[in-house]
Amino acid sequence: MNAPTLSRRSLLLQGGALVVGFSLSGSRAAHAQAFAPVVTNGFSKPIAPDQVDSFLALGADGRATIFSGKVDLGTGIETAMAQIAAEELDLPLDRVTFVQGDTALTPDQGPTYGSLSIQKGGVEIRQAAATARARLVQLASERLRVPTETLVSENGAVRPKAGGAGITYAELVKDGRLDLKVDPAVATKDPATFALVGKSVARIDIPDKVSGRFTYMQDYRVPGMVHARVVRPPAIGADLQSVDEASVAGIPGLIQVVRQGNFLAVVAEKEWAAAKGAGQIKATWSKWEGLPEQDKLWQHVRATKVTKDDVTSSTGDADAALGKAARVLEASYDFAIHTHGSIGPSCAIAEFKDGLLTCWTASQMTHALRKQLAAMAGLAPEAVRCIYVEG
Repeated sequence: MNAPTLSRRSLLLQGGALVVGFSLSGSRAAHAQAFAPVVTNGFSKPIAPDQVDSFLALGADGRATIFSGKVDLGTGIETAMAQIAAEELDLPLDRVTFVQGDTALTPDQGPTYGSLSIQKGGVEIRQAAATARARLVQLASERLRVPTETLVSENGAVRPKAGGAGITYAELVKDGRLDLKVDPAVATKDPATFALVGKSVARIDIPDKVSGRFTYMQDYRVPGMVHARVVRPPAIGADLQSVDEASVAGIPGLIQVVRQGNFLAVVAEKEWAAAKGAGQIKATWSKWEGLPEQDKLWQHVRATKVTKDDVTSSTGDADAALGKAARVLEASYDFAIHTHGSIGPSCAIAEFKDGLLTCWTASQMTHALRKQLAAMAGLAPEAVRCIYVEG
């Protein structure tokens, strides 16, 4: 599905209950034709957040694939989520594969920011894995005709505590997917028995990043891809008044100058040609003098109208407590205003084919981006697929 990372994150689970299959023929246009991934038993993979199968798949090769709506922005979430799932499934860490931020494959767990990846996303994956493990123990109990309390799960199998042959997870689910809802009240493992969570393990992503083999969004390629650069106005709020397309006509590989209202871009066969065109094109913009003075920036920010207050926590009576205080301290805290952006140029790839739009993106919120792209392109959300590639 993602050629640069297939060797590390294969989505082709060989056999098993929930096998996600994709066409890997010649062009990645196959992405746009695989919006309903099929499984061996004719099911489509669910992405509803209350379904165990939305979060994990168990393959006949003894591996588990974890599907996360939260994405790794370089903070190690891939490794952490794999640890959480492996712990609850009683699997070695190297037998867990992580798939993230693909709107066709992963549940919508909300945007990735702050500590919510573990606080929310990790909890959901833990509950799904624990629910799956409980079901596997139950299936083994029925197969072996012994009580569940006499069984133990370990190393991808369920066996009698007293000893004897066990049954692998693959054998237990080979006739169908788990097909059950996540139990929020499921008994998760006792932290005292943890073998992986809370332990220091090597980051999964670091070796390829250190060696230069890692494929970032900026390096991602699809067959037949062309390049574009947006031409930015000299000031916020400036209107595009005129464009001289002849000013870039001599650039080799130029495909098209695109103008829609105040949007201006240059499209070319190669990236450098697009960058050269964006810098060379002659465009006239209106003036706009609406920016505040740099040394009065904070006064401007504080004077800006507050459109909404969000109460994130309300405990006790602060006003009453302050009224009784012998001493009250007041302070204001500022932090510098910096660009919230990637080190490399922000970019994405979009492919529109047969009425379907596929977008490879480093977005922190691919599921929300899917809705935005659908609205912008006038498509149904079901016709849009966003696939996360780390930026």
